[in-house]
Amino acid sequence: MKQLTVVGALLILIICGLVASAGPVQLKFVTPAWQPGTVKAVKAIVADWNKAHPDIQVKIIWQAWENLDDYLLTSFQGGQAPDIFHEDSVMCYEYGHMGYAASLNDYLSKETLNDIPQKYWDGVSDSDGSIYGIPFLQETQVIFYNKALFAEAGINVPEDGMITWEQLRDFAQKLTKRDANGNVTTWGLLAPLEQRLWWCLIRGNDGHVLKQHEDGTWHVEIDDNAKEAIQFYTDLVTVDEVMPQDVVSYDFMSLLQGFLNKKYAMISFGCWVRDWIKRLGRGKIDWGMLVVKGPKRTVTAADPQAVAIYADSPHKAEAFQFIRYFTNTENSARIAHADWLFPVRESALQLPEFQTEEDQWNVAYQWLPYAQDVKGHMFGFLSWEWQSFVPQLELVILGKKDLDTALKDATIQGNRFLKRMGLQ
Repeated sequence: MKQLTVVGALLILIICGLVASAGPVQLKFVTPAWQPGTVKAVKAIVADWNKAHPDIQVKIIWQAWENLDDYLLTSFQGGQAPDIFHEDSVMCYEYGHMGYAASLNDYLSKETLNDIPQKYWDGVSDSDGSIYGIPFLQETQVIFYNKALFAEAGINVPEDGMITWEQLRDFAQKLTKRDANGNVTTWGLLAPLEQRLWWCLIRGNDGHVLKQHEDGTWHVEIDDNAKEAIQFYTDLVTVDEVMPQDVVSYDFMSLLQGFLNKKYAMISFGCWVRDWIKRLGRGKIDWGMLVVKGPKRTVTAADPQAVAIYADSPHKAEAFQFIRYFTNTENSARIAHADWLFPVRESALQLPEFQTEEDQWNVAYQWLPYAQDVKGHMFGFLSWEWQSFVPQLELVILGKKDLDTALKDATIQGNRFLKRMGLQ
């Protein structure tokens, strides 16, 4: 009996030793955060978490936005993905559809669900209602403009900063300058294809390029409203000649320097570019922001971001504890302000720092009611967009194909593409 007691005691000591040696749960968290202030904020939040939770430690893995999808897909397919990942909302949904992102429904509280607008939950959810990420950042896409060039051209901006399609064209025409040889010295506008002003125009005109049928299949069906919006955008290059072919491919720093050096009188980009204009401009440029309102309704791109959990993570419960902390009111506001974006949570948006006149936060803030994710909620949307649809627009912009032919080819080739993806 004594021997059994001794053996039992030894077993308890061994088990306790094994538990102790196992140490804290180690979570890997990949993020594409890159702006200096954002990196500092993310590091500080993770450090605070690790200090307060010695049993759940988080390690940050930094990845560039342009490499993030390749990194994640390789990690998913190799079964070695990070426990937590920060992505575009649409990609959280796609990875959930593929079985790589975990459903968060069982973890989410009513408080969190009610604090985030439904349109952003829709972006990370499938048709069955499974939620694959917590949205936490959003923006407003704006038109940055050089106030001095506007004054020289005699352009008066509406008090609310909202302009029509025709005003955008008119402004761009008045601002485009040429030398004695006819070479452009200042372009009226640069709205890169990648930044999707053209999608905002389509949505603002109630246009449709993709349509889901009652049987669940997806089809490229470009209606007249969409064609009108696309033609307006491409005509700025091919007919009006107030926007350069640079919209097809651009360098971010060159675009900024072009704006600061008066090569471009207006540029279309996310409101976070305010930070770069302020830092690189060093007070030498007086700038403002505009939003283009649609004939039917006004839409600006929100480009929401979310945080998700790897479906095969052995520590999903612990991972959710961290992302709940990472995306709470205080921390989502902290990250958003550092990134010159806006938090998605209504409780965070009420904080005064997002509505101040300094750095025109209040201007970008006023257009949040019009912000939505203009990327279609279709599995494989980004692949279809950049491999099938955008190349046709590029041919129009480069003068290699007329719009009618391009849209016809986009429809035929696009539907073949969707069929190969199993969407038809």
